[in-house]
Amino acid sequence: MAALPKAVSAVRIPSNTHLKLQEISKQEGRSMGEIVSDLVEKYERERFWEEANASMERLRADPVAWKDYKDEIALLEGGSMDGLKNEPAYYTAEELEEIRANNPRPAVG
Repeated sequence: MAALPKAVSAVRIPSNTHLKLQEISKQEGRSMGEIVSDLVEKYERERFWEEANASMERLRADPVAWKDYKDEIALLEGGSMDGLKNEPAYYTAEELEEIRANNPRPAVG
């Protein structure tokens, strides 16, 4: 039995956007739907981090809440390292540098 096709929907977009999408599709050898799906996922990630950063800014704007937050973070810092001082590092310094270079953290602190 053949697999059923995925549900599709039509979306109205400006003709110049459609032309750009066609061009990207040809350049990358991917369907326009795949490109749009990737763009929506990227947009959702960006919105998540914008909201997270906005939440941190609101927290910083409240001196009492910010102090409570910083106190709690200080209490938890290093807690998972108890008793592990003599354990070898999981990653080498070079591996950590590469990981950090390939996965930048958003500015929230």
